[in-house]
Amino acid sequence: MHFIRGTPRAIIAHKDMTLSKDARWKNLDDALLVLMDKVQGQTFLAVFVDERSLDSRILPTTWIELKNRYLVRQAMSWYYTLSGSGWIEGLKLLNQLDTPEMKSKAGKLCAALKDRVKGRQYEQIAHVSEIATEADLSEDFVRDAIESDLIRELFGTKGAGWATPEDRGKFIEIPVDFGLQDL
Repeated sequence: MHFIRGTPRAIIAHKDMTLSKDARWKNLDDALLVLMDKVQGQTFLAVFVDERSLDSRILPTTWIELKNRYLVRQAMSWYYTLSGSGWIEGLKLLNQLDTPEMKSKAGKLCAALKDRVKGRQYEQIAHVSEIATEADLSEDFVRDAIESDLIRELFGTKGAGWATPEDRGKFIEIPVDFGLQDL
């Protein structure tokens, strides 16, 4: 055993041995799948994962790569959540992103958000619970969709975001140009 910042870690490979690029990509995919499994049925914003307690197949260098690619967000010392882009990549790995079900849910969300700015000249603010009720979706899905910019990812159009960093997960700011294609 050796220690990284005081935490025991099993030595995975001899110090002179390096993993191929393909093996590193596979380990990155495996890590995202482990994280997606932990999220099941909850918003990824509320699932905190202790990197020290994850599957030992996930290499310490993979955590570094997840952080560098902004696929996870550090919440506190050893605890992380998936980021919006990490959730999108996880959905891709699970073949759940470009599906009729996901497009239907995202379409319902778009309709509820668009109704808020239809005919208005200024952005609108709405609580997650209001939009979830209007769209007949779970609040967790609405939070994940807003945090990950799912609407832009699926439809290539302007999405909505959090009203302020402090409002993350609570209040959505819907811009007047919501749903428009980028020029």
